[in-house]
This record gives sequence, structure tokens and C-alpha cells, in this order.
Amino acid sequence: MNRNGLLRLLFLSFLLLSGCWNRTELNELGITAATGFDKEGKEWVMSYQVIVPSVMAIGQGGAGSGGKSKPNVHVFTNKGASIREAADMSYMENARRLYFAHTDVLVLGIDAAKEGIDEVLDLYFRNNDARETVLVTITDGKASDILKKLIPAESLPGTALSEMIRKESAFSSRLPSIKVYQLAQRITSDSAAAGVPEIKFTGNIKGEMESLDDEKRTSAPGKLVLNRLGVFRGDRFIGWLNRRESFGVSWLTDQVKGSTIAFSSDSKSGKPNSIRITQAKTKVTPEKAGNRFKMRIEVKLSGALLEAGTNQDLMKPENIYKLEQDLAKEVTDIMNIGWKASKRIGVDLPGFADKIHRKYPKDWKKMKETWTEDFKKVELDVQVKAKILRPGLLKKAFRTNQEGSSKSGK
Repeated sequence: MNRNGLLRLLFLSFLLLSGCWNRTELNELGITAATGFDKEGKEWVMSYQVIVPSVMAIGQGGAGSGGKSKPNVHVFTNKGASIREAADMSYMENARRLYFAHTDVLVLGIDAAKEGIDEVLDLYFRNNDARETVLVTITDGKASDILKKLIPAESLPGTALSEMIRKESAFSSRLPSIKVYQLAQRITSDSAAAGVPEIKFTGNIKGEMESLDDEKRTSAPGKLVLNRLGVFRGDRFIGWLNRRESFGVSWLTDQVKGSTIAFSSDSKSGKPNSIRITQAKTKVTPEKAGNRFKMRIEVKLSGALLEAGTNQDLMKPENIYKLEQDLAKEVTDIMNIGWKASKRIGVDLPGFADKIHRKYPKDWKKMKETWTEDFKKVELDVQVKAKILRPGLLKKAFRTNQEGSSKSGK
């Protein structure tokens, strides 16, 4: 092939190559860190916490006029007959295309949660620009109000909120985190139940904070906190569980990753002991008991003793064993509290229905229509094996050593 023929061939091949005709430049995107869902009548009210690139480029809390720092995010709200229509209304006041791939958390307003969140879940599973791994929270108010609050010392409130949820789930486990796909799985399971952590604003400020260092305060007058567990039956919110009740459900559902538990002993001191749980495993096995079912709950946990309230010598195995028994009783009580709360609110939060269905499919077929009442008759057989691996350096509580020194000094 001569040179001219080769050039013609190269030219024709270039025509077949696809170009970037539908590209979107970075400076045209509005990267969304958090999204809020509210309902007002029949309309959806959507709120977006969008990152402000110009402030982020300056640094955390870029300085504006007057020396005050500016928030790294901008929050705006739109209404629409559907969720997507409300999102499209954002272009009435926003010059950037909303980009949801970096959304860390979504907040459900209480009115939207009570009416039903099936449309929210449908949106996340139907569209490829929404991630189903986003963390879910609920608020006993408007989601838009939560998104307008800044979290001091953090540059991106939405990202900081998601980190709060993850850290609580990993180190406390009283309000375990839940993602969009997990929420969808649980409310469509045989139990048809799910728990969502509540985010609440506490403090004296009714409006949003305008800067991270307003008036150079060393502590913010208001803050966002994780408060309770919102309970869903199907796609609708039906009530709340407090932290201790939620902690019991976490044990029953094998969601305790790490936690610190204070428990009492029979020592005369009356002081509590504290243990840091480093490993925990819960196994739930359904067993038939006549026409009813009994759930055998087997828990194995281990951890390190952080505080000793007992006066006993902790170098003696029998005293450690007694503390382990006291700890096992405390965990058993916590699980029973969680189970009683589930029965009170009328929702199978521990997910016993799914386990019965797998082991006794024929029995489940007969009872699934009446499970909302039958599950309250289920009895628990709880067996907890606790192990204290590290009692610490002191043989006895420091208070006991100090009292011994005082007596010897006399």
C-alpha cells in the first residue's frame, strides 16, 4: 500500500472513533454529599447538600468577608409531584448538574417516612446515578432542617454525619447503621421490619449555623446527635425504640461489632464494672415447642476489663469467672429488653420469621398470614458465654489498694 492509501485508511478509521460528545466537565457538576426527603401534602420536598468547590479550594472553611469562614456546602430545597421532578426543579436556582455518586447519607423526614418510602427505594434501584450503598437516617422533623446544620470541626457535614453513623455502629452498636439495599432487603423479607437510626439536632439555635467558628466559640451551641432507632413495618415508619432497646435488638440480630458495657456485681462497693467488647457472635436457632416456636439464642463474647468496681482479687480465676457470669446476665437482660420492645411495638425486628421460614418452610406457609400476632408468643432461650481476656495490671480496684494503704499507715 502506498503512502496516500495509508493516509486515506487512517482518516477513515478516525471517522469511526466515538468522540466525547456527551461529556460533562467537572466544573459543571454539583457534587451532592447528602440528600433529604420530605413530604408536604402530595408533593415531595427534596433537599440537597452540595459541595462548594471555591471554598474547598481555599481550605476547610474558606475565609470570606469580615474574616468569617464560609460553609463548604450549599443547601437548597425544591418541590415536585415526584422525586425526579423535584430534582429537575433544582435547575431553577442551581447552575450545576446534580451528581449523586458521592452522596454519603440520605435523611428521611418523619412525614415522608410515615406515608411510605417505596418511591425513595424505587428511585435508588432504578437509576444508575444513585448508589444503593448510601447510609439511611431518619429525623423526627424535616430532613431539610438537618441538612442545613453544620458539624463543627468537619468540612463536609454530610460526610461527617455518615462517619458518625459508621463509628457508632463499629464502636457502640446501639444504633447499627443501615444502607439503602439493606433497608430494602429487610422490609421485603418475611419479617418485613427494619430499624433506621434517628439523627436529631440539640441546642439553642433554631436556624442553621452560618460558619464553623461563629464568634470564635470553642463549642457549638447546637449539634447533631444520633438519638433513637426508627422502626419500619414494610415501607412505613411506625414508632421508636430507645438506645437500650435498640441495643438489645443489635444483640439479637448479631450486629454488635464492638461496645462498652457497664455491669454490676454483688460486691459491697456498689460500683459498676466496665468491659470493652472486642468480639461478639450471636447464633439464633428456631425450635418447635408444640404449636409454638422457641428461639435458642447462643451468644459468645469476649473483651477487656476497663473499670473494676469489685473489691475482689482479679488475679484469682474464680473471681474473674464471677465477673463473667455477671456480664452474661447483663447481656441477657439487654436482649430481653430488646425483645419486649419489639413485641410492644408489634414488629419482628429480630427477624425470627426469616429463620423459621428457612428451617420449617411448611410450618411457615401455614402461619405467615398471622405472624404479626403469632411472633409475640415466641419464647427465648438465651445462653450467653462471656470471656474476660484481659483484667488489667491491678489485682484489685485502685480504691481498694488506696484503702489498704491508708489502714497500713495508721
